[in-house]
Amino acid sequence: LQPHVLAFLSSADDEAMATEVAPPASAELTELGKCLTQQEDVCTALLVTAYTSLSWKDTLSCQRTTTQLCWPLLKQVLSGNLLPDAVSWFFTGVLKGLQTHGQHDGCMAALVHLAFQIYEALRPRYAELKAVMEQIPDIQKDSLEQFDSKLLNPALQKVADKRRKDHFKRLITGCIGVGDQFRKDVHIRNLPSLFKKVKPSLETDVLENEDGEGLNTLFEP
Repeated sequence: LQPHVLAFLSSADDEAMATEVAPPASAELTELGKCLTQQEDVCTALLVTAYTSLSWKDTLSCQRTTTQLCWPLLKQVLSGNLLPDAVSWFFTGVLKGLQTHGQHDGCMAALVHLAFQIYEALRPRYAELKAVMEQIPDIQKDSLEQFDSKLLNPALQKVADKRRKDHFKRLITGCIGVGDQFRKDVHIRNLPSLFKKVKPSLETDVLENEDGEGLNTLFEP
């Protein structure tokens, strides 16, 4: 991402963005960022750039964007009348990010958290999100129905946030697994010695004593 895009964020240095796993609840755009999102063309460009970058072959950009930019940007337009196709596109972008970076623990945790936020906030208004979920490889339809029923019924939303998130993570494991298939195990070979060992030379006088007389003197006539 360009530096002027990340400048919209209220607080975060490079180190925090690179190491933080889940977006803090207080992550917000600055006043400049909020002002720019009022312009439809600019806001669209920012959203498209942010959610497209999740599947770039750049782990650091993915994690920075996921933890600091995607949700704060999307929150600015939640109250508007988003097109169903746009909502599906945002959610699919996060799942594509999991396919690309699912083998990296930091990115995986941040992307799962973002997907959970989007689904929980927008699923009650957009049934299309459920259709996207049903396309995930090996998803358990019964488990998805159970999760949806609890999400759509306020009386059943008494489950702790962590348990809901764990349930959601199990539902999208099919996406995470795609990325994990290409995990490369680290094999560290034994490095060659820096110094060549010199073999000791065989001495010809090993059978000789200190006086220079060897065993052969015993057999002299």
